[in-house]
This record gives sequence, C-alpha cells and structure tokens, in this order.
Amino acid sequence: MLNRAKISELQQKTMYERRQGVSEEEIDEKLKHNTIKFNEALEFCQKYISSNATNAFRRETDPGKKRGITAAYINEFVDSQKPIVEGYTELKDLKQALADEITHYGPITEAMNDPSIDEIRANGPDQIFVEKEGRTVIWDKNFMNKEHMERIISKLIGVSKVRLTPKIPMVNARTIEGYRVNATHADISPYDVPAFVIRKFSKKNITPNIMIKSESFSYNMYRLLALVPQGDLSWITVGPTGSGKTTLNELLVKQINPLSRIITIENPSEMRLVRRENDHENGRIINDVLQYESTGEDDEDSPATMEDLLINTMRQSPHWIGPGELRQPKEFATALRAAQTGHFFFTTLHAEGDKEAIYRFLTAYLMESNEPAELALRNICSAVKFVIYQEKLADGTRKVMSISEILGADGLEPIVNPIYKFVCEDVIEDQETHRVLKIIGRHKRVGQLSEKTQQAMLKAGIKKSRFDFLLKPVSDDEEEVYITDEFSFDS
Repeated sequence: MLNRAKISELQQKTMYERRQGVSEEEIDEKLKHNTIKFNEALEFCQKYISSNATNAFRRETDPGKKRGITAAYINEFVDSQKPIVEGYTELKDLKQALADEITHYGPITEAMNDPSIDEIRANGPDQIFVEKEGRTVIWDKNFMNKEHMERIISKLIGVSKVRLTPKIPMVNARTIEGYRVNATHADISPYDVPAFVIRKFSKKNITPNIMIKSESFSYNMYRLLALVPQGDLSWITVGPTGSGKTTLNELLVKQINPLSRIITIENPSEMRLVRRENDHENGRIINDVLQYESTGEDDEDSPATMEDLLINTMRQSPHWIGPGELRQPKEFATALRAAQTGHFFFTTLHAEGDKEAIYRFLTAYLMESNEPAELALRNICSAVKFVIYQEKLADGTRKVMSISEILGADGLEPIVNPIYKFVCEDVIEDQETHRVLKIIGRHKRVGQLSEKTQQAMLKAGIKKSRFDFLLKPVSDDEEEVYITDEFSFDS
C-alpha cells in the first residue's frame, strides 16, 4: 500500500465523501471524469479487490490459481470503473500494467518473462541491471520508490514464507517460477535501500549440437566430454559464477548409462535429469535418478544440509553421486570419502583452472582433516579423473577453456595432462565506444589421452576406435570443427 502522505487530493476527497455517505455510484462517476495517476489507480484497484474478494479467494493457497483470480478482479475493476489514468489511452494497457504490478513484479515483469535474460539485479529503486545473452545491460524501467521495491521483494520471496526484516536482513528464497533470489534489507545499506539478485534457470533444452554450433566446445571436444561419464571417470567442472557449469554438467550426466543409479544434491535444484520413454512427458521414467535439494549453508541446524544428504546418499546404493557445488570443508571431506568408497562423482567448484581446482579441494579438505597434505593431495588426485574449466568471456560467450586429465600427484604438485584448451588471439571492438564485440580465438588439442585413462575406458566397455583420435600426436595443422549436421548427440 502506498504511503498515506502520497495519496492524491482526489483520493482524499473520495475517502472523505465515502465517510459522509456519498454513494458508490457518485464516486465511480468522479473516477470516470477525472484523470488520475497510475499509483492512484493501483490503490483503487487493490481496494476494489479487497472489498470484493470472496472467502474462497482468501483461502486459496496455490500461487498460480490466486494470480488467475486476481487478474479476473483487475479486469472487472477496469471494465466497471473505466478510470482515466495518466499515460494510458487504452484500457487493455492499463489492465496489463495493473496485472504486472499486483500479480507479478512491476517493472521487472518483462525481464522475468524474457527467456534471453539470465539474471536480474537491483541495487536500489532506480538501479536495475539485467544479464542478457551473456552481457550486462541497464534495464529501462525502475521502481517508483523504496516502498514499491520492498513490496515487490515481498512477492519475490513470498513463496518461502520468510520475511525480510531488520532482524533477518538477508534472505535466500525461490520465486513462484522456481528462480533463485537473494534479497537484502535497506538497514544494511549505507544508502538505506534494499537490493536483490534473481538467477533464472533456462527452460530451454540445451543440446550438445546447440553448444557446438555456438562454439562453446568443438565436435571432438564433446566426443571426449561424453566419454568421461560413459567411462565411469569422476570429474569436476570449474569456473566463475554464471559461466555455465551446471548446464554443462547436465549435458554430461545424460551420457551416463540410464540404469546406473544417480543421486544428486543441489541448492537449489537446477538439473533436469529425469528421462522418459520416447521423450514423452507422460512416458515411463527410464533412468534410475534420485534428486535432493539441500538447505542453505547458513542453516546448520537443518537435518538436510549438503553434508547430511551426502552421508545419507552413500547408504542408498548410488553408482554416481552429484553434489551440485561443494562449498564447506565438511562437504569436501564427505565427497572425498564417497569417492574412496567405490562411488563415482561429479560436482562443480569456483576455480580458475585445473590445478587451481585441485588446490581449492585440498585447502578445503585440510580444514576438516588432519591428514598430511601430501597424502590428502594424492587421495584427491586419485578420486578426480578430469577437470573441465569453463568461463564466460567479455563478449558474453561461454566456452570450455580447458579439459585436463588428473594423473596423480608428485609431492604437493598435481600431475595434470591438458588435452584441450581455448587460445585467445584477438578482440573485435566497436571503434567509437571500444565495446567488445567478439573474442577471436580457437580451441586446440594440446595433449594425448594417457595410457591410464585408455585402460579405464576399455574396462568400461568403450571401443578403442571411439577415442583413437585422442591418441595421435598433436599437430599444429589440426583444426577443430563446429559443424554437427551429420552427427546426432541428442540424448
């Protein structure tokens, strides 16, 4: 509800006349013949809904159904009152604006519905940024004021039934759409404004063909990537936030034998791994997959933390364990224990390369373990067979920057065998603004598959002809291709 001090003179007069017994018909007539501002129309509409809402509407708990009923009330209000609102010449446009404000998210509704937008960030009422197709741009709409922004934040985090207050100044939640949102209270801002970040999950079915054609990786690189899960070789996908680690892992997990039991633990759950017969939405589920969602890392009293679920997962006969991302030292220790007790695993880390990922694992593990560092590193390098490094470049593209085998450790040095890497060669930029238009570079093979990994693939039932292209000496003339029309990778 808007601040009372900001209610227009017309509204104040209308409220006074209601108290004096002026009929609703007379007030309606005034609304039809006086131009009002949008926030005034919004308040009138909210009061209309409040006055006309049925008990069934008030009891409705399903957010989607409640939205639908609310939209009907909004249409009813506009059709019956026909208010003259500044900036709106068509009633249908007013209906949409009121619906966006009351049932959706005001100025960010369009961004929430745009599939090309991956992230929405608001640093204050008039500071909204979105990440679209890998690039950050300024959003062309704003919140009216701090109170307006706080009201929308309440809707964003409302599904979790948690409220943002001075005593709870930081909230992690999910929107009705399932998007991840982090919001902060104005009290912890030096400018006395709230803030939020929304991470959207793509609903598009990203296929290997799409990623090859967009040059995220080459055709031969994907042939290797697909062999990693098929060969029962545990891997870690690493890179900065927003680099596409989870999307890549989802592609690779789908290469695992459908009857190999997979258990994943994420917070929040992002990967869509259930496969159905004939790819039909009502078809029988054909893969043995169980997915859990852990509570936040700040909720240590919950019995469903990442660590707790990892421990429980080992008792559920998994072939593969997939913690979405390892963050806490105890999680690293439990994941390594799982790998040492006969389970294959995949996960993601924030790291800037293959060796950096192994050292990150080692550092976190040693915070929880008293093992000598050399022994710990040897155990980690025995468990992790491949490290895949992915990054989002300045032109907004996401690329696999390297694929490396982990062959063991020599003292406190991981033995890494790089197979592929991406080499940057130049930048195309706008001559006037110097804005980056494209990063010029190429993927190239820089190494051969080790005898150790060859034997592991053969033991897993993979024919040598499927990886013999990785056994040839590296040549500078070798070109990576990104054309897949004659091949099919869809799982």
